[in-house]
Amino acid sequence: MSVEQMNAMAPAFDRTALRVNQAVIVTLLLVAYIIDLPWLVAVVAIVMALGTASPALALFQRLYRDVLRPAGLLRPDIHHEDAAPHRFAQGMGAAVLILASGALLLGAPVVGWALTLLVVALAAINLVFGFCAGCFIFFQIQRLRAPH
Repeated sequence: MSVEQMNAMAPAFDRTALRVNQAVIVTLLLVAYIIDLPWLVAVVAIVMALGTASPALALFQRLYRDVLRPAGLLRPDIHHEDAAPHRFAQGMGAAVLILASGALLLGAPVVGWALTLLVVALAAINLVFGFCAGCFIFFQIQRLRAPH
């Protein structure tokens, strides 16, 4: 089966929801860094972790689905692809932000903000250039697990 055939069988995936999610993450984390709000890093980590566990709890994507799209401010960008790599990437981001929150809470602000800014950089790269580092890692893991 070709990649095109497999993609056609995959469920519909709205990339606009993904981009809104990334834009909100980047914005909130930059605000947290600039204004020195470690609690906001923890909030973003929790929202990302919940969205990874259950897509219905992805609050930043719900902003798009429940507010921005119905208001006609953004349009769907539907593709047939597996959402699993994106959820994996979000889970990785959440894990890094949980570590960042712990570092900030334990008095290691350089480590905490460095981890936070790493997530900002990777989300921004995905948003601007369409390269998802977490998805890349997901596919490499899948490749390693595939029988040779």
